[in-house]
Amino acid sequence: MSNRWLTTLTIDQQTLGVTPMDIINALAEENIEARPVWKPLHLQPVFNGVTYYPHHEGWSVSDELFANGICLPSGSSMTVEDQNRVIDVIVKTIKR
Repeated sequence: MSNRWLTTLTIDQQTLGVTPMDIINALAEENIEARPVWKPLHLQPVFNGVTYYPHHEGWSVSDELFANGICLPSGSSMTVEDQNRVIDVIVKTIKR
């Protein structure tokens, strides 16, 4: 059985015409907590100046996930109604 520990999504900003922060802010307006996916370690101040080896020259999976990802509310106690509320806000934000 899944405990729904972490629910995330990535968006294609060009296709949808919204940013992750647009969605996060729309959810916040409805008192729904969401946040960007975790900031990659190589971007943390403590690692400033440390050599980072991207996955491919000029492309980093972790950077892409951070730029386009959202951590959504999740947990085994979320009802179908809770889930639909989150989905509805996201869909309305994309359709604006």
